[in-house]
Amino acid sequence: MPQAPSSYSISESDVFSRGSLNFTYELLRKTDAELALTIRNIIHNDPLPKDTGEIDNKNSDHFRVGLDSFQIRAIVEGLMLQDQKNAGTQNIGQAIMAKALIDDWMKLARKMIAELPENQRPKDQRPEDQRPEGQKPPGPL
Repeated sequence: MPQAPSSYSISESDVFSRGSLNFTYELLRKTDAELALTIRNIIHNDPLPKDTGEIDNKNSDHFRVGLDSFQIRAIVEGLMLQDQKNAGTQNIGQAIMAKALIDDWMKLARKMIAELPENQRPKDQRPEDQRPEGQKPPGPL
C-alpha cells in the first residue's frame, strides 16, 4: 500500500522536532522565561501530519516554527550564552545537543534572511556583496 507523502520534510529549516523544542525551552527558561514559554506553546499546537505508515508516537512529532526574526535572534543569543556559561560544567552529550540546537536555529535565521527582499537583507547577504575579492561593481567609469 503506497504511503501518502507528508506536506513537509524534517530537513526544512522551520520544522523542529518535539525534542528540539523541549530542549530549547529547558535551556532558555531560566534566562528568558517569556521566550521559553513561547517555544513551549508551539508544542501545544497540533503536530505536522505524519506519513500513513509512520508510527503514531508523540516523540516523533514535528512542528513548523513561525516565530519572528527578533525571537529567533533572541533564541540563538540565549543558547549561545547558555553554551558559554556552561562550558566545562555540563556533560558532553548535553553540550553537543546545545550546539546542534544553535545550528538548527541559525539555519532558520539564514532561511528568513534569504526570503527577505534584496533591499532589506543585511549588507553582507546581498548578491552584490558576493563578488570575488577586488571585483568592482558595474557602473560608469
